[in-house]
Amino acid sequence: MQLTFHGHACVSLGLPGTTPDASPDVDAAGTLVIDPGTFSDTTTAFAGARAVLITHDHPDHVDVPAVVEHLAAPDTQVWATGPAASALRDAGAPADRVHEVTPGQVLDVAGARVTVGGGQHALIHAEVPRAVNVTYLVELPGADGPGGVGGGSVFHPGDSYDPPAALPETGLGVLLVPVSGPWMRLSEAIDFARSVPASFVVPIHDGLLSEIGHALVGRWLDTARLGGDYKYARLTPGESLKV
Repeated sequence: MQLTFHGHACVSLGLPGTTPDASPDVDAAGTLVIDPGTFSDTTTAFAGARAVLITHDHPDHVDVPAVVEHLAAPDTQVWATGPAASALRDAGAPADRVHEVTPGQVLDVAGARVTVGGGQHALIHAEVPRAVNVTYLVELPGADGPGGVGGGSVFHPGDSYDPPAALPETGLGVLLVPVSGPWMRLSEAIDFARSVPASFVVPIHDGLLSEIGHALVGRWLDTARLGGDYKYARLTPGESLKV
């Protein structure tokens, strides 16, 4: 499985397919993109995108004009919360290719198994209404599980620390952990990383961090300091992780 970081909360996953010589290859069937927002490089994120998942309607998680423009490609589909889906349709997105999701659904998205969880955005302040926020557990097919060609799994919590209701039988490949924002404390990120077993922890929601902030987060989330059984892998925009 190949995961590429496109800045802030946006990642893309290579969908397994076959090359013209019939050999298996990740990305041959395009990519699945999660949370292409205004803090992300949506141009590179949408290159080859066949499917888009949106956790909630905040602009840093959905760049509405960019998503609508990409939907000009006839084979692209979007799955999003009700408010995010409404925003896309109101901006001109084709209604038949924008699908609303609710927690508890299990979807087939471009050949990937996607389990929808969550429900609410993390609390920013008692006087700020909480947005609808869903989580996505994405499992890609592959005969050898997380280490196989095309196989693997990723959990994206959106703006929350809601854990997956259940983990894949082969284990979770990548846990995406928000590390900066007005709704979180670093202690919550540490507890989340330690409580959800995964092979890799990749920090996201980092658009507000300086290099000094990244260094601090890395020191605290690295397992050498507080324990945990995972590899911490910070990605810069455009960088990929193969699991």
